[in-house]
Amino acid sequence: MMILYLTEEEIIEINRLALESQGEQKEFLLIQSDDLHFVANFVERKNTNDYYTLALSYCISLIVLHPFKNGNHRTSLYSAERFLIKNGFSFKGDPNIHLNMQKWRINYEEENDMEREFFAITNIENEDARISEINKLIESAYGTKIREWLERYYLII
Repeated sequence: MMILYLTEEEIIEINRLALESQGEQKEFLLIQSDDLHFVANFVERKNTNDYYTLALSYCISLIVLHPFKNGNHRTSLYSAERFLIKNGFSFKGDPNIHLNMQKWRINYEEENDMEREFFAITNIENEDARISEINKLIESAYGTKIREWLERYYLII
């Protein structure tokens, strides 16, 4: 089966919808189009057919690079979910579970000073080094927890 990746335009639309859902549509602004382009290429160039790894790659790279002015956490998780749905997966859970995951992520990031780590990765100019650091986060306890959540609530139809 051919993998259907998200386009940059789809990710932008996901951010618009994430902001709109919270009455924040005036906050929409793509501030780092190069980083959004990096995310799209990063995921498409991963050498795997593992849908959960690819979904997690959207999630982690978007939150690390923060290409939007606002709504990056929501956009990162919604992009992972949208990717899975686009590829035949279905959500099997209570809608409130999204909020719980978002809260967990924010708490984990604060407790582990991940904002500093994200900022450091964002400032890496060498693409291979940046990819390596994002991949480390994907494989970290943070990435593992998000992956487990995706595997639990998104199942192939």
